[in-house]
Amino acid sequence: MTFIVRPQQEQFLRFTTQRYKQGGRIAYSFIMKLGMLDSNIPTEVSTDKIIGANRRFNPTHARRIAEYMYDISDWVLGAILLGIDPDYVHFEPYRTEQGESSQYLGDVLISLDGGTSSIKILDGQHRRIAIHDVRERLRTEIRATKTKIEENGSYVNQDYGLSNLEEKFSSLNAMAIPVVIYEEADTQKLRRMFADLAQTRNIDAITKTRFDDRDPFNRAATELVELGRSELFANKVEMERSTPLRSSDRLLSLNQLSRILKILNYGYGGRASRDRINEANLNYDSIIDMGIDFADDFLPSARPEYEILHSLELEDGYIAQRRAHTIAYSATALQLFAGCVFAWRELNLPQNQLADFLRKSNFDTTSEDCLFVKAGVMIKDDTSLLSRSQYMKGAIQYIVREAQEQN
Repeated sequence: MTFIVRPQQEQFLRFTTQRYKQGGRIAYSFIMKLGMLDSNIPTEVSTDKIIGANRRFNPTHARRIAEYMYDISDWVLGAILLGIDPDYVHFEPYRTEQGESSQYLGDVLISLDGGTSSIKILDGQHRRIAIHDVRERLRTEIRATKTKIEENGSYVNQDYGLSNLEEKFSSLNAMAIPVVIYEEADTQKLRRMFADLAQTRNIDAITKTRFDDRDPFNRAATELVELGRSELFANKVEMERSTPLRSSDRLLSLNQLSRILKILNYGYGGRASRDRINEANLNYDSIIDMGIDFADDFLPSARPEYEILHSLELEDGYIAQRRAHTIAYSATALQLFAGCVFAWRELNLPQNQLADFLRKSNFDTTSEDCLFVKAGVMIKDDTSLLSRSQYMKGAIQYIVREAQEQN
């Protein structure tokens, strides 16, 4: 690590780097020793919330990496990807043999006065925390061993493995990891980049939904919830997990709501192709309107279970306590009803007729007359719907047909 003092008395971290452009952004690729990384890269993570440009933190994943680094001397880890405010980074190019400034090779300088605090982890939070944890583990073991020697050293001539621990710590600090840093300060743009990385590797559905705001259905779902555009869904949508916990008062998760909006537009199993997504972006307001109509008009008129949620201030635990006793508080049921609404709309029939049919239908899962049992999407006395596509599509056809006949 080299510190550079300029006339303004500012200090910088300096790295030999390759400078290049990727997707219109300037990026720098270099290596960083673990001690320097541990001192300068942020450690803020959350096991409960999606923060910054990263998914929720998984302590088990980080612990496994740390144990791997502790146990295996020839460990290997991929690059950590970072974002930084462009105002805090400077490139000093090398000179070519012809005396010209190189566009690609030089030193990248990161200001220690605000620059490191502006750094955001785009990809690698688990590796970053693992590096900190394995170094801290070795420090702790070295301190404990020194204490043991002090207590027994006067009559026991051994170091209890201290030399091995210190050598291991020194060797670890001498190792480095590849780092790529992008000139990008906007958290939402970094989230998009993280979502783009997921095109070639899987991330959990809730993270992709929250980060990929190019998808108009993801944006609309977020707006319905966070801006309170839907009275029913406000405060009843899980924002941190791909599926709500049974003990929570959330009806569904944000990614499930996004899927419902797609179903309302394209039908159950309908594919949101690139052309459809482009068209949906042009008609974004209609996605919002359709979501509000489904949540705040159709559902409360179709079932008393939703009418109660829509009209009353409920005590904590209300949905959680009743989830086991009514299929209405199931995300799969909401997707089923969205599919029915789409199919019904395709027939150009008044929506209130479908709502009236569902309101009169038997939802008692212990009864042979249960709508879901008769529709073939539930086994009698079971507590959940059969969510496979063929069962759901068959149930939608059955419900729409029965509703037509009764009207």
